[in-house]
Amino acid sequence: MTEVLIIADDLTGALDSAVGFAGRHRKVVVARSPEAVPEALALNPDVLAVNTSSREISPEEAATRVSVALELVRPSAFQVVMKKVDSRLKGNIAAETAAMARWYGAAPAIACPAIPEMGRRVEAGALVGEGVQAPIDVAACFADPVEVPDCAEDADLDQLVAEAGARALWIGARGLSFALARRAGVEMPDRARLRAPLMIANGSRDPVTRAQISALPNGVAVRDAPDGVAPDEQISEGPLVLSISEGGGNITGQEAARRFAETVARYAGRTCPAALLICGGESAQAILDRLGVNSLQVTAELRPGLPLFEVQVSWGRLQIVTKSGGFGAPELLAELVKETMERR
Repeated sequence: MTEVLIIADDLTGALDSAVGFAGRHRKVVVARSPEAVPEALALNPDVLAVNTSSREISPEEAATRVSVALELVRPSAFQVVMKKVDSRLKGNIAAETAAMARWYGAAPAIACPAIPEMGRRVEAGALVGEGVQAPIDVAACFADPVEVPDCAEDADLDQLVAEAGARALWIGARGLSFALARRAGVEMPDRARLRAPLMIANGSRDPVTRAQISALPNGVAVRDAPDGVAPDEQISEGPLVLSISEGGGNITGQEAARRFAETVARYAGRTCPAALLICGGESAQAILDRLGVNSLQVTAELRPGLPLFEVQVSWGRLQIVTKSGGFGAPELLAELVKETMERR
């Protein structure tokens, strides 16, 4: 029986919130689109997260995609219902939450986008902290009334979840989903490790990820992919990095992601990686499209914010990790590469 439902507006957010429930003896499945919900439900998950890919479209289209995702499920089937929102409150939050509220029926809507482990808090009804340039009035982001409790620490989130009634529409990010999981008694699995050989596919142009690639140790093969396309080259043993860049082709981001997915698939077919780390949500979607994967079973977290799942590909089992472009310390990728090389 599916106990938890999470609706997110992008893939990395769906994975990052769902992984909090990926404890022992629990099946956590992410549907990559509303249309993939039947396939995901057929896996009999304990936790279902759905990516609506609706952050960058119109509010009306976003609400429609949320409604499509909810058509095949009943509110009474779930003990926990959560609308995952961007931790800096970007996107079509008002329209999507209103669509969920219409489906869910009468229940308090509780909005708390705090992520204490990232230094993001809710104080006096405003989101503040690391990465938030100016305080954001949380309630002002919604069309309907919402409760906005203050939260500075994980203990505050735990107390909030413990004291809430039996039925609520939860609205938040990673911090809230992990608090809900703790309340449900989820025992987190041991920290996962990547198998070698490792491929890193960077489809993000975010300065955070660029700095992480610059910090990689000497000897790691980094191949540039202008507008998503990298020429065939001889590849030495060891970790391989493919990184998208501006090529002057004046193409859309979606087309660049599609081309980059083709490049990644071509190189992966030659090198047969055991693990693939994908940076950037749009690129992750395109690469998974290319691999023909619609439903993802999340099993662990490599690091905070780096959910792990496995898929079957032509050369065997492939570990896949996703990372948002703006996430992580400068040394993150270097640490992962070093760990993987030590395990060879």
